Amino acid sequence: MNVLAIYGSPRRGGNTALMVNEALTAFPREADIHSIFLSDLSFTACGSCRECKTTGYCVVDDDMQRIYKEMLWAEVILIGSPTQFSDVSADIKKMMERTWWMKGELKNTIGGYVVTGRRYMESTINTLQAFMLRHRMILGGSGALGYTFTEMGILENDPLALQDAKNTGMRLVEIYHLIHN
Repeated sequence: MNVLAIYGSPRRGGNTALMVNEALTAFPREADIHSIFLSDLSFTACGSCRECKTTGYCVVDDDMQRIYKEMLWAEVILIGSPTQFSDVSADIKKMMERTWWMKGELKNTIGGYVVTGRRYMESTINTLQAFMLRHRMILGGSGALGYTFTEMGILENDPLALQDAKNTGMRLVEIYHLIHN
């Protein structure tokens, strides 16, 4: 089982990472899990050069090239994003835009997500679901939400958050086994 965990928060040890890490505990030991921390990488948003229309791939030479390889390798992709200004983080948005050329390449990849924030998380959920559905991925459940309640909140005030994250991981594993067994 090839699993790609994409951390979309600029805080490497923050709430979003806690949620992603908890979801990953549900995967079996033999799963090959690769992690990408978008804040560690250097890549731009899509510049609409449209070169991919003629080449069939993105020609921008930056760290997105590594992400593409990982996404194409993965059988399961788990994305974690904080809610920033009522939507996904800027790094997640840039990554999504840059996958435009990949339409059809992620078909039947199982996708899941965890989201953190104080409130107004609906748009974040919608954006992540739309990304996965536009790539014809198999949406692995309703994801997990972690309410942080304060600006630099911790999940201690949301006792269900980590359990929901683990349940999300369990559902992704369940769907994987339904498809591959």
